[in-house]
Amino acid sequence: MSRWWRRKAAQEDTENGAGGGADAAEPSGRNETREQEQEQEREAGRARWPGGAHITLTEVTEGRPQEEIARIEFSPEEWHTMRARGVVERLGPEHPDALDAVRDLARVIASIPGRGEEAVTFYQEVARGQWTVLGPHHEETLRTSAELADLLHETGQLRLAESAWRDTFRGQAETLGRDHPDTLRSAAGLAAVLEDLRRAPEAEPLQRDVLERRTRLLGPDHPDVLTAANSHAASLLKCGRHQECERALRGLVPRLERRYGSDHERTAAARANLGAVLVRLDRHTEAETQLRAVIRSFEATVGPHHETTFTARNNLAAVLHAMERYEDAVPVLRDVLAGRVALNGEDHPITVSTRDNLANVLIDVERYDEAAALLERCVRDYRRIYGPGHPRQRAAEEKLAWLRDDT
Repeated sequence: MSRWWRRKAAQEDTENGAGGGADAAEPSGRNETREQEQEQEREAGRARWPGGAHITLTEVTEGRPQEEIARIEFSPEEWHTMRARGVVERLGPEHPDALDAVRDLARVIASIPGRGEEAVTFYQEVARGQWTVLGPHHEETLRTSAELADLLHETGQLRLAESAWRDTFRGQAETLGRDHPDTLRSAAGLAAVLEDLRRAPEAEPLQRDVLERRTRLLGPDHPDVLTAANSHAASLLKCGRHQECERALRGLVPRLERRYGSDHERTAAARANLGAVLVRLDRHTEAETQLRAVIRSFEATVGPHHETTFTARNNLAAVLHAMERYEDAVPVLRDVLAGRVALNGEDHPITVSTRDNLANVLIDVERYDEAAALLERCVRDYRRIYGPGHPRQRAAEEKLAWLRDDT
């Protein structure tokens, strides 16, 4: 197993990943599968994520009924911090019960906006302990590995996320089998990371395999199959197989509309991908109509500040740019950049990608100084994310050099 579970500080210069394509339409719904599975768990009353607690102080007097005199509430973080500390002190840091308690604390912290990297540290401690005590293929080790891989992806540490998903996928395939739901989720997670690392040709066969296995096991209209179909269509788009992607989505959207309705989040995600592929096929008027309807659907369902809504707005800006409506595209991208900074942080890969997109449009409206400042930052960030010499870094450097030489 790769040492992806070591502390983040040891890999500070090499572990980050990638965002969306500069000046391009992005497929929608990168984390759709995981979000939908959590929603299904909550609906079934089987959510694993821990909550808070309280302590009740009761006065007991002989001959009188008990009387509650105080109730002390603890937030989930407070309660699970105390619980983890107590179990570790009592049993030792590598006892299975202590590792479970620390993992519960990691889950709580991961659910708090802006605390993802702190949660990664706790998860890495648990993964290291379970690797040593339980072994790499134990059920609990693999569960922690999958949760950590998902969080590494969410926080933009895509190289570590790839290693984590590969090890998790391999371990689950060996112990649970390739058709097990956990194995299929890990295959989809690995594919999503590969796509964000700009390695879509490696990801597409994984997405196709997940779709084929889920279809065989569950039938063509099961929710997991519909989700896998949208993910595979998005992978085709990222591979540049636009005609195949359009055919897949034209068949998928009506199935989603029949099951969920036209404005449901899952339907809107597929329609957003259809809008993105229409941009690539230069059918701009049709794409604009599709994407504006999708944005209205997302704003009504998940809200204006959700990542899927930002993706749809980015794609609308790509349409406007392709139609040479540059002044219309600028405020859309400014809004997306501000939203992604607030949601993911200044240095997250998808934020960096949006900054690059905005720089491209600013060049077209001849706001060269602002574009150059954005590109200087993109060059530094791409070097950090991908390592030196990556095509995205070189492209940003070339645009920056043109601005400095010719404007």
